[in-house]
Amino acid sequence: MQRTSTRLEELIDASDVDVVDNCLVNSEHFGPLMRAIDSGKHVFTEKPLTIDLGEAERLLAAARKAGVQHGVIQNMRFNPGPRKAGQLIEEGFVGRIFSADVLFGYMVPQTVVNRPTWFYKKEEAGGGIIEDMMAHFFDLLRYLVGPIDAVYAATGIAWDTRREPDGTPFTVEVEDLASVSIRFGNGVIGNCFASWVRRKHEEVPEFQIDGADGSLLFSFNSLRTQKQAETPLFRFDARQVQAESLADWHTVDLELRDPFGLQLEQFLGGIVRGRPTTPDWEDAVINQRLIKAAYLSATERREVRLEEIGSAVRTAA
Repeated sequence: MQRTSTRLEELIDASDVDVVDNCLVNSEHFGPLMRAIDSGKHVFTEKPLTIDLGEAERLLAAARKAGVQHGVIQNMRFNPGPRKAGQLIEEGFVGRIFSADVLFGYMVPQTVVNRPTWFYKKEEAGGGIIEDMMAHFFDLLRYLVGPIDAVYAATGIAWDTRREPDGTPFTVEVEDLASVSIRFGNGVIGNCFASWVRRKHEEVPEFQIDGADGSLLFSFNSLRTQKQAETPLFRFDARQVQAESLADWHTVDLELRDPFGLQLEQFLGGIVRGRPTTPDWEDAVINQRLIKAAYLSATERREVRLEEIGSAVRTAA
């Protein structure tokens, strides 16, 4: 590291800085990113773009006007499992897609020792597991399956009060488990369940995409496939345990590479070549609209169509 500073503005405004990468907490995205754009810097940021949809749209408009490259970190697109899944979908392995499901979760005890406690605080995080994890899942499913038309969400809080690692209690202000049902524009249906109070037994996360010609079961660094012609017929037998093994699934060899490095390499390469890359802030705004739709759905206990949140920035993923 060639230079450090305790003054953020000094680094952003420096004449020898070409790209600003914002990895601050969610509530500290808007101001530094807007300053970077005003300084003519290319901008890269952790998701979500901001915790406020209006601010996200302002950032996108400013980046477009300034002509700077803009990107949002969505590492799941670059993990080997999802990357290979996308390739197989494009090649027609799955055929017409019927459904897409996501299962995510692990246990965070009431005394929070395995993740930062600011994730449970509304002012800093903006929201709970929908803001944090559904932002990933909405993006990846749009990328693999297609545009999302509507969502139906339910949320919960496991403990109203949690404790810092030193035992200091604090009030939980956001949800730590959520279920979201999804309607895609192409007729596919999907389900996402995410929880910070789940005792896991599968890969984290686990994705399954089923279609007319085959299925994909994958996580970050693993992928299994099953062709329709090789799918065993299910027959109920009350005398046997009905748990399915993975013996009938084929394991696909994957090249394991750092997804964050791959995305950053693509983003910087786009700057050098003068070509925009994705996921960009258009994707980020669409994902933020989906997050807002999910929260509205959970509050009003109804399906919310994306068009209720405003017109799409881009109709395709």
